[in-house]
Amino acid sequence: MKSMHKEKRRANIVQNVILILLGIVVVLPIYIAVVNTFKQSDLILNDPLSIPIPPILDNIISVLKNPNANLMQMYGNSIILMVAGTAITIVVASMAAYYLARVSTRFSKSLRIYFLIGIMVPYVIVYLPLCILLRNMNIPFGVPILIFVFVSGNISFASFMYTNYIHSLPIELEEAASIDGASQFQIFWQILFPLIRPCTVTIAIFVGLGIWNDFQTPLLMGQVKTITVGIYTAVGPFSANWGVVFAYVFFAAVPVIVAYLCAQKNFINGLTAGALKG
Repeated sequence: MKSMHKEKRRANIVQNVILILLGIVVVLPIYIAVVNTFKQSDLILNDPLSIPIPPILDNIISVLKNPNANLMQMYGNSIILMVAGTAITIVVASMAAYYLARVSTRFSKSLRIYFLIGIMVPYVIVYLPLCILLRNMNIPFGVPILIFVFVSGNISFASFMYTNYIHSLPIELEEAASIDGASQFQIFWQILFPLIRPCTVTIAIFVGLGIWNDFQTPLLMGQVKTITVGIYTAVGPFSANWGVVFAYVFFAAVPVIVAYLCAQKNFINGLTAGALKG
C-alpha cells in the first residue's frame, strides 16, 4: 500500500511539473507582448523579460497617431474578413458535408478525397498561382476577393469536420421529416443544422481565429490593411521599432483575449464536443 501511495504521489508531482511547464510556455509569449508594449525599444532589446518601471504609453500613442496606419480601419477590415469569411465557410461547408455524408456515389467519394487533399496541401503554395489567375482575369484585389480566398482555404477543413459529425447523427430524424412533407432544404436547416451546433462552434473558433491572426494572406493578396498587417508598418528595411511592433501585437491580441473571457464556456464546450464527435 505504501509503495502504491508513493508511486501515485510521484505521478502527481510529475504531472504538476509538466502542467506548470506548459503553463509557462503558454503564458510567456503573452507576458512578453504585454510588458514590452510599455517599454522603450532599447530596453526591449537589452532585457525583454523585465517589468516596465515606470511604464510608458509612447508606443500605444505612436500606433494611434500613425498617419500611415488607421487603427480603426484595420480593426474594421479584420472584423469584416473574420465574420464574413467564417459565416460563408460555415454555410458552404455544412451543406457540402451534408451531401458527402448522406449521398454515397462515385462523385461524392471523389469530392471527399478532394477535400482531404486540400487539408494536406499547404495553403501558402497557392499564393503565386492565385495572384496570377486573379490578375489575368482582371479581378481587383481587396476585401471582397480576400473573403473568398479565406473561404477557399478553410472549406476543406470545415467540410471534413462537418462530414464526420453528421455521420454520427441518426438518419431516422431526416426520414421522419421527409415523410411529414419537409423538403430537403427544410430538413437540413430546421432539423439537422441545429443538431450540429457544437461542431459549428468548433469550426467558428478555428476558422475565425485563423482569419484574425493571418498575416501573410492580407499582406500578399492585395495588401489589405488588417490589424496583423499593421505590425509590418513598424518594420523597416534595416531596423524595427520593437516598441511599436509589440503595441500592434497588443492591439491584435486584446480583442481575442476579451472574446475568450466573455465566451469561455462556449469555447470549451465547442472544442470538447467537436473533439468527441469529430
